[in-house]
Amino acid sequence: MSPACPPVFDAAGRDRPRATGARASCCARRILAPWALTLVLAAVTSAEEPPRVAVTGHVPPASQVDARTAIREGVRWLVRHQNADGSFGSHETKRPYEVLASVPGSQDAFLVATTGLCLLALQDVRDPSAEAQRAREKALDFLLAKADVRRQSGMEHYNVWAFGYALRALSAELSRAPDGPRAAALRAKSAQLVEKLALYQTTDGGWGYLSLNGVPTLHPSDTSMSFTTATILIGVQGAAAAGVEVPAALRAKAVEHLERSRLPDGAFLYGEYLKYRPRLDVNERKGSACRTPACLYALELCGGQVTPDEYRAALEDLLVRHAALQRAGIREPIPHRSFYAISGYFYLYGHAYAGYALARLPAADQARYGPLLERAVLFCREPDGAFWDYPLYGYHDAYGTAYALIALARVPGALGP
Repeated sequence: MSPACPPVFDAAGRDRPRATGARASCCARRILAPWALTLVLAAVTSAEEPPRVAVTGHVPPASQVDARTAIREGVRWLVRHQNADGSFGSHETKRPYEVLASVPGSQDAFLVATTGLCLLALQDVRDPSAEAQRAREKALDFLLAKADVRRQSGMEHYNVWAFGYALRALSAELSRAPDGPRAAALRAKSAQLVEKLALYQTTDGGWGYLSLNGVPTLHPSDTSMSFTTATILIGVQGAAAAGVEVPAALRAKAVEHLERSRLPDGAFLYGEYLKYRPRLDVNERKGSACRTPACLYALELCGGQVTPDEYRAALEDLLVRHAALQRAGIREPIPHRSFYAISGYFYLYGHAYAGYALARLPAADQARYGPLLERAVLFCREPDGAFWDYPLYGYHDAYGTAYALIALARVPGALGP
């Protein structure tokens, strides 16, 4: 999930003054804060050898495990920390600073989105244990009952994240058992979520999660975000593949938004509101590295033209050329304050979708980039088996672990022969 507001700039490309109070907590001023002085840029040794990321300084001890161990212990962590009602995460926090997410609507949205991600992770790793299967069933029950959350206000509509991830998880279950005992309920709930996404589709064609400018409207009219749109399109396409009816116009408008966000150098605009400032740091390939894999994958699923070379370039940016810049934003508590306006909450998100991109490439490319993806994800691992990259109420370790498992499940050999 991307829980905070987008970077805001004036006509000259400078940070625009923020509001105070609740808005200030959401839109904290972006400052280039180089706390990651121990990181150096990645280097490619040769065309014949796998690229190696040169990182100096502290290496987290918890990262020194293999992918199979990390997956096994990550699943165990999810099972132990599932809520009694089947959900994952919590609104509780011990920190004095949090992003804007009002009760009840925005917190409900985070809870559903986190649960959808955890269910996706449990589906992907295919853990046959009884405990993992029970956790999966409980999460599924929760989503069937609670997925259609309301938006908090005209300004906060984080519920699109809930719809996107719940739809992806529910449609995946439907595809696995189209004639199973839950099929009718899964189909009905998926259709309802598609209707909800049509209601909250931004007038420029995609989806966003905050409307900070202008007058709030029934259909959000501020701006779509490329990565939010990509995430939701993947869920929509999964529903269509499972036999759920999806309006052609809904998908076409979202694809058009992504195509408009696609820059000639391979990056994607952060949001449509920055279309006249394509060279701002957040829109450069360094700033786009964690959202490019998701955008490419969504376009290809929807019939767009994406070449293997574009996937390779995206993985090279994320895992080699600009890997250190992505790590520099990890666990920085104020959004967009690291280099190239990178926020910590993009790190595991970007690597999860890099896993999907990796799976689209030939075996030789998977052998080249798989170990790098594994190492990059394990960088965020905790001693208890959880993963997280950004502090967000009580949700970050649950959805961070889910993103990590989704990525690691696509590393060659991680799930066994």
